[in-house]
Amino acid sequence: MNFDSILAVSDFTPSSEHALERAALLARQHQATLRLAFFAEERHPYLVDPIARLEQRARQLARRHNIAVHALQKMCSIDEVLAEARVCGLLVMGPLMHRHWRKFHRGTALDQAVHASACPLLVVKCEPVSGYKRVLVAIDLSAHSTRLIDMGRRLCKPTELRLFHAIDTIEESRMRMADASFAAIQANRLGSRSQARERLAQLIGSLEPQKPPLSFEVGNGDPAYSAALYQQATQTELVVVGRRKSSPLERLVTGSVAQRLAKWAQSDVLVAPVGVKKGGDIGACA
Repeated sequence: MNFDSILAVSDFTPSSEHALERAALLARQHQATLRLAFFAEERHPYLVDPIARLEQRARQLARRHNIAVHALQKMCSIDEVLAEARVCGLLVMGPLMHRHWRKFHRGTALDQAVHASACPLLVVKCEPVSGYKRVLVAIDLSAHSTRLIDMGRRLCKPTELRLFHAIDTIEESRMRMADASFAAIQANRLGSRSQARERLAQLIGSLEPQKPPLSFEVGNGDPAYSAALYQQATQTELVVVGRRKSSPLERLVTGSVAQRLAKWAQSDVLVAPVGVKKGGDIGACA
């Protein structure tokens, strides 16, 4: 995946301004062309000419960062944003929580982007000061884990890269329902952690030695919640997570791991499509 073309989305809120600044920093780093889109599901009541304002913002970013910046000459719905993203290497937006009443069942604009973006989606929550230094990669130890690690390295060249894997506690819950002894449950938990740590060590050992060196941690419980807590504890600036296949009902009721992590993490979140052709759904990952 190349980041040679970046699409950044703005609705002129402070959080979307952070997204534009982060997109510009990445465009300069990757020598990429930056395109700006104004997001609005319906005409904005307070903006007389939002496209003119977007063009002005494009000129400012171009001068400040010495990059090529172009503004789309139309107001875009989330569907139009996702259509534009099909020809981009990276989609950048703030945590857009708009939920149109006619499309309530589809979730917020952020939910729709997480599940339907054909390219990696960077959700920007923090004001950018410099490039990402501390990066956390949430993995499920599937065959796609190495690609997530590589994507985290190539996006920003971090100085600290951590891997995190959460052990699902469904088996432990089943043991409790079956009245298993405390000792048996504890032995199962320790065995699962030991096996996960061994597989993580093997994964790191199979990779080509690169900087920065990798470290890892194993947690227990819901993968999204556990990863969000670990991100807060380690103060990493970016979390990389893969998007997995999920049913419309699951997305509506509980949300996917990527969807929940994009909302719960305090840092920026990179949702990476892996395992399928561009434009398709995502195989099991994180």
